[in-house]
Amino acid sequence: MRSGRAVSSLLPLALVAACCWAAAGTARAAGEEAQRLAAEIAIMAGDARRLVQDPVRPLERTGLERRLAGALASLPLTLRRAGGDPSPVPKLRQLVGRHDWPALLAQLNDLKRRHPFDAGRLLRAAASHDDIALGASIHRSTCAGCHDSPGAEDQSLPAKNLAAQMQSMPPEEFAARLWLGVRGDSGTALANPFSEAELAALVAWYRQPR
Repeated sequence: MRSGRAVSSLLPLALVAACCWAAAGTARAAGEEAQRLAAEIAIMAGDARRLVQDPVRPLERTGLERRLAGALASLPLTLRRAGGDPSPVPKLRQLVGRHDWPALLAQLNDLKRRHPFDAGRLLRAAASHDDIALGASIHRSTCAGCHDSPGAEDQSLPAKNLAAQMQSMPPEEFAARLWLGVRGDSGTALANPFSEAELAALVAWYRQPR
């Protein structure tokens, strides 16, 4: 009987532990969706800024416009998954349809303020020699093939020199592009194959003077 009472007294603790584990998993998933939404918005705002401010070649301009339209197609679902309000999206689509890039940029910047991308873990204030060496190694093995000779394949959205990109845009935007834009292969279900520590090492490498 004592053994039975001991087991029964442990059951509520097990249920509490299971509930806590489930709640933690839900919180992590919600945080991931919020970070994904913030990264999407940061990238969209960056593309709109390029259309407003940068001298972009016609073919690449078309690529940026198409990428913005594609991002807006999935933005309502991304907003809902992150607990956001999808009501601004129709207005954003109208602005894209009218090619009103300054107004689109203003709207996206407002949305970005409401959903800021947390880049702190990728933009470390100081990087060690080992961090920089790791970033250089990852770049050479994974990124250099396309990004060190950019523009050879898709002229509408050409691969950019990543070190130059790091210097040409706000660091938070670059971190968002790296965090969301790196893709694996079928073995990783096309998910980002790098940890945040490895992505931070890449950022540290791209920040080095050239």
